[in-house]
Amino acid sequence: MIKVYGTKLCPDCRAAIARFDEAGVSYEFFDICEDLAYLKAFLHIRDTNPIFDQVKSAARIGIPCILLEDGTVTLNAEVAENSK
Repeated sequence: MIKVYGTKLCPDCRAAIARFDEAGVSYEFFDICEDLAYLKAFLHIRDTNPIFDQVKSAARIGIPCILLEDGTVTLNAEVAENSK
């Protein structure tokens, strides 16, 4: 199952979740603003994965962070939707 780290405050996260719901994609959503453990897990992914280098250099957060079933991390909901 796909794991999505983000927050309901983020329009990009809301759009990704709506896209998954519409396409019937199974996912778990981890709201990083509601649980410190989710925030810590997200920060570990962000701090150890080079996909976030450009995001961090632009002083952006990098959500939605989508963890595919094979362990691949993407910031693109379309990629995740097509991986199902």
